[in-house]
Amino acid sequence: MTETTAPLSTAAPAPIAVDARAAEAFPGVEVLATTAEVTVDGLAEAADRLWLAQHAEWHEASRATIRNHPRVAAYRQLSKLIGADPDRQPPSIQALIDRGLRGKPAGAWPRINPVVDAVNAAAVTDLAALGVFDADKVTGEVRLTVSQGGEAFLALGADHTAELDPGRLILADGARVLSLFAHRDGIHQSVTTATTRVVLLGCVVPGIDAESVAASLLRAAALLSGQH
Repeated sequence: MTETTAPLSTAAPAPIAVDARAAEAFPGVEVLATTAEVTVDGLAEAADRLWLAQHAEWHEASRATIRNHPRVAAYRQLSKLIGADPDRQPPSIQALIDRGLRGKPAGAWPRINPVVDAVNAAAVTDLAALGVFDADKVTGEVRLTVSQGGEAFLALGADHTAELDPGRLILADGARVLSLFAHRDGIHQSVTTATTRVVLLGCVVPGIDAESVAASLLRAAALLSGQH
């Protein structure tokens, strides 16, 4: 994959930069990005409607049915590629279904804040791994790269900054590591109730086509901008 950078202000989701080390070590993995303005009025209710529709789909599903769905299976392969055990650390889509829908009563899906909840609802609806950053906390352009070792990273929920080992697939901007890709986000760019503009990110892997991820990003962007 050639290293090209799409401006994050573009309306249509487009690939972020992937450096040569990441492209070589993790072939077929790319990230699409776009931005959205946040309108919280009605957002929680809109997200709940999507979650409720998916509850009917997954409430009675077995763990094996979830794991073996082709799109979930594709993200499980990514987990293996980055060195994670997808049974112990399932990919985000599987985790959302397992923890919020399978065998749970309606309304038991995870609630973090309206923006994150809406993005999660779009992700589950389309079975696309999506992420969301506060756009005003991102410095420069986001890129997919590989850690050299020693980079500082403060993860969400962690009580101290860690130094990364070399060879980890990461998202970074011009100032810091933002995410251990497809595994854990950093705290710096996390979305809060004060967030007014976000960067939306979607993960493309072998078996998950870019067109379907782009469509999911547009669904999430429309939700966040008040197009319920």
